Amino acid sequence: MGLNVLLVLISTILYVVSFPLWNAGFAAFFALVPLFWAIERARSIPRAMGYGVVWGALVSAGMGYWLLPTLVTHFGIRPPLAGLFFLASVILPVCLIYAFLVAVYRFVHHRHLAWYAIVVPSLWILAEYVKEMIPVLIPWGGIGYAAMPFHRYVQIADLGGVHGLTGVIVSINAVMWYMVRSVLPMSVVPRKSLLRVNCSPAIVLILAVCLPLVYGHYRLSRIDEAINEKASAGQQVQAILVQGNFDLDERWSGMGFYRRLQTYLEMSTENSGDMGAGNAEDRKSRVIVWPETTLNEPARLSGSLFRQIMSLIGDDALLVSGGLNQDDATGQVTNCAYLVSGEGALTRYDKRILLPYAETTMLVDWLGQYYTAPSEFAPGRIPPSMETPHGKVGMSICFEILYPGYIAGSVNSGASLLINMSNDAWFGDSPMPYMHLNAARMRAIENRRFLLRAANSGVSAVIAPSGQISARTDLFHRQRIDGDFVHLDVITPYTRYGDWLVFFSGCMLAVALLRVAFAKE
Repeated sequence: MGLNVLLVLISTILYVVSFPLWNAGFAAFFALVPLFWAIERARSIPRAMGYGVVWGALVSAGMGYWLLPTLVTHFGIRPPLAGLFFLASVILPVCLIYAFLVAVYRFVHHRHLAWYAIVVPSLWILAEYVKEMIPVLIPWGGIGYAAMPFHRYVQIADLGGVHGLTGVIVSINAVMWYMVRSVLPMSVVPRKSLLRVNCSPAIVLILAVCLPLVYGHYRLSRIDEAINEKASAGQQVQAILVQGNFDLDERWSGMGFYRRLQTYLEMSTENSGDMGAGNAEDRKSRVIVWPETTLNEPARLSGSLFRQIMSLIGDDALLVSGGLNQDDATGQVTNCAYLVSGEGALTRYDKRILLPYAETTMLVDWLGQYYTAPSEFAPGRIPPSMETPHGKVGMSICFEILYPGYIAGSVNSGASLLINMSNDAWFGDSPMPYMHLNAARMRAIENRRFLLRAANSGVSAVIAPSGQISARTDLFHRQRIDGDFVHLDVITPYTRYGDWLVFFSGCMLAVALLRVAFAKE
């Protein structure tokens, strides 16, 4: 048992360091080998499930530790209650998911190479997908994101999304474990067949590494061609992302609304000369993005204010700003994005996927109210694909970017540009702002769209359809960044077919269960 616990601990460390801030993404390709070893050494399914619980708890703590100081310093929750919240809302659900995964792993276990190469990754994909489906969970920390440092490798995300990367990486881990177990004393593989057994998994590993690299090289060249063709035709658009870096007290104290607005206006127009219509023909079309909840006092927002803003920015631009909207009839507040163009023409996107506990109470109001920030928001009903004079835009606010199918849906509805606005200040100087950024990069790859991300305190970035960052800010700096983008209309297999790989994984699990059922007859 001591060895098994050590194996789980090693697996946890390797998994956690695969992500920011450590960025040792290569570790993800063998991080699960010790876990599989411990699971198969366990003498019973309940004991193996216990290892799954330990693994889930340690990974949650190692990657989500930042939440505890956030609860204490930002929301003013007492440390014991903050610890209870962390256990109940973060660690416990993840432990249950991986305990169940391990139970299924042991129940349908088979010693065949195909089982390790196909069924094990299918189980992992389904477990990751569950995080997207359960309202109290946030689907962050999936192993597919750990591959982000490997630029060519992650390009396969336009085929099967981040779940495709998850499947390939877990398959590599499982096949590596298959090779290791064949030479361990616990192995039941006959020695005379050892050479044949070792050759087959080696071929699988080579294909799992090389095929994505070859595909990535091909796709990058095609994407570059499409972008260069649009740029040569003069279809480039200038992106201006403004990162105000106001601290949480300044943003929600109810004071200084116009001072903050003036700061954003000055940063949006600096080095641009006269922003009126007089020189509109001399510059590129512009899209200006301000972060989440910048315009956060609905009572002060009016048509005249938006017209005044556009008179300063220039009526040829599109301004996309985070804000709040309050329904006069019901009093309900939505976390929204205002899309303003021309002389103040206005459309609005209301956030549809709310952050558990912070934006919706989830039965118990753990966090309460922070200054003038609403303790609960109403979910939006407006589709995320928004028509503008500058093309159709796929909108997302904050954690909505973590839901691949949601973003793909906006692109399927015609969005030729993706915009995400966020406020990551309450994460502090933790890995989470960078993990959030990597999720946005993955969405750009999956759908082959430029993605403009503006965050109040960073990291803001202009992200290319390849996932590369052409311009970015630093964390906790007041900055403006400029970059160029083009509207694209290519539809990737992932955009068109969505999470087809999840359905495939469900089928593989069903086949594995049927095999067990027939074997017991």
